Amino acid sequence: MAIQKLAQGGRPSKGPRHTFVVKPDLARAEKLRAIMEILGTNAVDYLTPLVAAHIDSIDLEELRNQETLPIPKAS
Repeated sequence: MAIQKLAQGGRPSKGPRHTFVVKPDLARAEKLRAIMEILGTNAVDYLTPLVAAHIDSIDLEELRNQETLPIPKAS
């Protein structure tokens, strides 16, 4: 008898991903938990589009070509 793989179910894959860990202060973490509870969502589904929108808004060429400010070093 051949072994059959059972269907895994769940949502389809969104492709390869990278995991980052963030550590908000306690007040923000509590607020985030409250937001997620009210919206009935989880941290990944709530935060991923927010982070993606912020990253997409950054112009890498502009960021790379910023000049350093002439700040005197303390001796």
